[in-house]
Amino acid sequence: MSLSRFVYYSAVIGGWAAFAAWAVLEAVLLRGGSNFGAGTVTATGAVVGAAIGAGLNLVSGMANAQWRRQIRRAAAGVLGGGIGGALGGLSGQAMVAANLPFALGWVVMGASIGVAEGFCDRSITKVRNGLLGGTLGGLLGGLLFAPVSHAGSDLSGRALAFTILGISIGALIGLTHVALRQAWLTVLEGFRPGRQLILGQTTTMLGRGDHLPLPLLGIAGRDIESEHARITRTPDGRFAIEDNHSRVGTLVNGKPIHGTAALADGDLIRLGSNILRFSLRSGRGERAVAPPVGAKPSAAMPLPPPPPGGKPQSPPPAPKVPTSAIPAKPPSQSGGRIPPPPPPPRRQL
Repeated sequence: MSLSRFVYYSAVIGGWAAFAAWAVLEAVLLRGGSNFGAGTVTATGAVVGAAIGAGLNLVSGMANAQWRRQIRRAAAGVLGGGIGGALGGLSGQAMVAANLPFALGWVVMGASIGVAEGFCDRSITKVRNGLLGGTLGGLLGGLLFAPVSHAGSDLSGRALAFTILGISIGALIGLTHVALRQAWLTVLEGFRPGRQLILGQTTTMLGRGDHLPLPLLGIAGRDIESEHARITRTPDGRFAIEDNHSRVGTLVNGKPIHGTAALADGDLIRLGSNILRFSLRSGRGERAVAPPVGAKPSAAMPLPPPPPGGKPQSPPPAPKVPTSAIPAKPPSQSGGRIPPPPPPPRRQL
């Protein structure tokens, strides 16, 4: 799944999950009422948060849609979103009692949903980005919740308010992950081209294993290993790739790598019949990685080093060709007429 689709699906799934949770609550718990106690609000927040968290975690795992992996991700989303939603309901009630907006309670729920994915993937970067995106999404959806819920009837107003809350949380979490990404991979050729993966973990394994975040399955992955190569991120922010003792090896820019090879923006990684492009976020000043593997040196000849204490030497001048060695232009090329031959000498009697 591309990164633009990731943001789109995060917003859509977040909205639909919140709407589905509202429909269940309306039939079981709310029943058209307008005055809710602390227990009802807490239960409502828990159900809505669990539904949004499960939906967003499923979207994040769509690059590897193995059902067992998705079940684990959904469970983590239900746990994180449910706890956050319950705490958000309680916090909202406390805010109202202190004459503060209830929207701050939805901020707690959004933040908890955002960090659930990072904890599931054991990625500090995802925890940070999810926390920021969930907080912003919860704040935006919370500020719109009260005016939207009172815009129409109680039933339609609550349905629209919960849907907007889910869209806001999902869209802001997805946008934050994409906007703050540092490096990512794009599948150019092989199994399902166009898929993208943000490199948010310290070590990312590549191969055909169905447990990997970007599995290379199908015919294109028949010659590669289950764990073929690994991309690691060093503490100074650089990225490098290392072949995992595979049979066919790993190529970077068409050259086989031996040991660890640094990655630069635009490098092409080949694993069997799969080609992936490594992208590094621009605008970070000087490049933090080495030149691409296999890059050709410049054709320009360097200047000789300057003598001690002297000025840098200039390149040697080109040798002069003697003027006599330059052939003259024939008359036909000079534009003139060819003179007639001289008349034969007269014979003397």
